[in-house]
Amino acid sequence: MGKRSRWGRRRGDNRIESKSGYALIQDAETDIETDEISGFAIEEDGLSIPEFETEQDKFETEDTPSLLAPASGDAPRVFALVGATGGVGTTSLATQLAHEFAVSISSGSASRSHPADPKVCLIDLDFESGACAHHLDLLPSLTLEDLSGSPEQIDTAFTQALVSTHESGVALLATPNSIGANARVNPKTVMAMLDAAAELFDVVIIDLPRYMQPWTMSVMRAVDVLGLTCELTIPSLHAARERLANIKMTSNGSINAHVILNKFERRSFKNTLRLNDAETALGQSVLSTLCLDPDTTREALNCGEPAGAIRPEARYVKDVRKLAQLLRQEQINPLALAA
Repeated sequence: MGKRSRWGRRRGDNRIESKSGYALIQDAETDIETDEISGFAIEEDGLSIPEFETEQDKFETEDTPSLLAPASGDAPRVFALVGATGGVGTTSLATQLAHEFAVSISSGSASRSHPADPKVCLIDLDFESGACAHHLDLLPSLTLEDLSGSPEQIDTAFTQALVSTHESGVALLATPNSIGANARVNPKTVMAMLDAAAELFDVVIIDLPRYMQPWTMSVMRAVDVLGLTCELTIPSLHAARERLANIKMTSNGSINAHVILNKFERRSFKNTLRLNDAETALGQSVLSTLCLDPDTTREALNCGEPAGAIRPEARYVKDVRKLAQLLRQEQINPLALAA
């Protein structure tokens, strides 16, 4: 039997050979205010729903590495972004971050006559008001019906067929927006799709909805880094601190959450708040700051392109590039390693 995945399923013998070292989280759990999400298991004769393991059982296995275990070179990196409040630029950041990883991975490995297959996938999990497809000017191929059905239909071939690909090398998984869609999807099917995407791609960037869903905590536990985006205002910092406290309380410290401060003005004499003020309000350090560059982000939005494709040397693009480098250096979440 294959190893258990980040999202709860077991992967069989048909796993991708190039990702032989990749292993994901043992089980899928949900927010304490929602019903538990059962994991999936692929056995030799088909799919079955396994019994949950406890957190203690997972960490007592012999193959589970220590917290300081180095990241495997062929393990996929999975990152998620969520906004502390609305309008803090989370989707713009997710789009540009995916573009940075795609450019970095494909640099020197593809030619015009033989372009490389996409190595980076951007997944929009906000099925009600997601905007990743608009930011890349792509038509979403995934439908709400695909995510409302049985998880047994989701595999790598099915997922790959529903990907929309941007010319920059970013693959997109998104659905057309629909009122109430976040509550209508099957949580197990969502987790199965994420598992398949992690098998197909080297880097997965997930844009999470701001409001908690039945599958939100499972996704947060499975990613290597959860980026909580906010801006340098008192309401946004308070919302970020409350969200961090809720995440830590619900997950018992199993989520690797960091704050990303967007729309940050380094040399502003108008704003009385500084970076150290933000860190004091948050109760922890800020992973990265992204400058306020409305001209670049506005032009990228209007053109339906990542900011890096419009102005590769813009300040905002350089800040996101530094963030991508920081994320590469982050240790893989110990819960996301092989059991």
